[in-house]
Amino acid sequence: MKTKKVFLIIPLLFLIIGMGGCEDKINVTDLYHTWKFQGFGNTANKSFKKAEPNDCEECFVLTFYADSTFTGKSIINGLVGNYYLSEKNNLSFPNGLLGTKVDEITGDGTKFTEALRNVHQYSIEKSKLKLFYSDTEYLLFYLKL
Repeated sequence: MKTKKVFLIIPLLFLIIGMGGCEDKINVTDLYHTWKFQGFGNTANKSFKKAEPNDCEECFVLTFYADSTFTGKSIINGLVGNYYLSEKNNLSFPNGLLGTKVDEITGDGTKFTEALRNVHQYSIEKSKLKLFYSDTEYLLFYLKL
């Protein structure tokens, strides 16, 4: 009887230990999540510029849904529309970015939405989403938990 308890307890302990820290080990490989924009990157010169403002939790967010729709927000403008995925990680917004159209006079809101309009490809690595708006320039997003 004691042997049976040991065989039940040991796997249970491994399961509990293995569950600790799972949140840090999330590795998302699909687009269908909410993503928080971090900044503008360039693969040619390996530069990166953080988005301004960088302390706004509800700013610069995109959510992609499995039905080919998305919602989001720049600094003050709401975004909504359809996206299209094709082979080789191509991504586009065929109907543009619909939503509010208030001039964003501070921060990177206008640059963000203009870059989104030109997105043509994406990649996801280690729960980081890159939306390429030129051959070398990309918008970097992290998975929003």
